[in-house]
Amino acid sequence: MLNKKYQVLLSNWMEDYLKFICERFDLNFSSVIRVYMCLGILFALSNTQLDYKIDLPKDELLKLSKKVSKDELLEEEIHQLLSKIVFETRKAVEYRLSKEKK
Repeated sequence: MLNKKYQVLLSNWMEDYLKFICERFDLNFSSVIRVYMCLGILFALSNTQLDYKIDLPKDELLKLSKKVSKDELLEEEIHQLLSKIVFETRKAVEYRLSKEKK
């Protein structure tokens, strides 16, 4: 569920790359930003919350990203992967925030 809109300032090179990804994989700009944010969050939490094991191991993610770059995944598989990334990020963030409240 998307609740709020935010304005984010991007450097030209960031915009260029995100547009490239949008066109390459037929995704919308907002989705690409969300997925890249999720990947950054997963990376940060996996390196700072050592007691939490993400259900999307780095090696699996790397293997899948290589398949995406080689056009070895169908469009449906790409969307499933993006959904999995968002889902795993949400679980990790909820874990981190609940840990902070204690």
